[in-house]
Amino acid sequence: MIKKEVSKINLKKNELTFSKEIAETLGLESAVILNLYKENDLDDISSMQGLLESVKKNISFFDDQTINSCLTKLIKFNLLKMDVGQKINHHSAVNPSKNLSSKRLDKDWYPANETFEIIKMTDMPKNFCNLKLKEFKLYWIERGQKKNNWNSAFIDFLRREWVKEINSEKKLPHTIDENWYPDEDVFDILSLSEINKESALKYLREFILYWKDKGEALTTWNSKFIDHVKRRQLMSENTENNEENKGYSEPGKYTQDFKTRKDDSNWAKEINLD
Repeated sequence: MIKKEVSKINLKKNELTFSKEIAETLGLESAVILNLYKENDLDDISSMQGLLESVKKNISFFDDQTINSCLTKLIKFNLLKMDVGQKINHHSAVNPSKNLSSKRLDKDWYPANETFEIIKMTDMPKNFCNLKLKEFKLYWIERGQKKNNWNSAFIDFLRREWVKEINSEKKLPHTIDENWYPDEDVFDILSLSEINKESALKYLREFILYWKDKGEALTTWNSKFIDHVKRRQLMSENTENNEENKGYSEPGKYTQDFKTRKDDSNWAKEINLD
């Protein structure tokens, strides 16, 4: 139904464009208004009233209440900024995003509360977001690149990673198979933490053994494996001279039969896999 309505909308350029991602999280109306703002099609951004009138001038089919609600939401999430006391001239306007100061990401950076409010509107699990936050920070800190809105960059990164995750797994929760193998993207992500493919695969057998025995059904086995490898690698580095832990870090070299190894879960007591 939405597609039919959009096809009948005519603006100055006879087109109506908007971000699909913003529409999915904040609503179609907010996405349309945000695009007007980004394209400098709003004459007055000096006040809420100026914004309201500018939006109505471009989109007559939105009522005042809808516009006000969308503007409040966009301002709250730092997607739209009012420039108090200044009106935009289309011939000399500067892209609003360029008015924001660019800065590098540092180790103490943490997404704004509004960012997590947007994430809550999706079906991404909290543990998935926390795991990806570590990877996001590691990657951009190492690159040292400047951006003017790290919150938006993080949301975009999460969306892309979540699509990869759900496309690489069965859509319904399922137990792990004894022949399960991580996607190649998993090793790319682990390489950001200086863990190579060979090192990661050392923990594959114990990972499958633990979760197969536990019998829990999940949809994010790739993320679980990444988290497991990082924990085991850290443990291995801190206890490399400990023979008990060394045995578990070298799957394939067993002195016990399969049933004994399967029933032995002592190594799992030190690891929080949930």
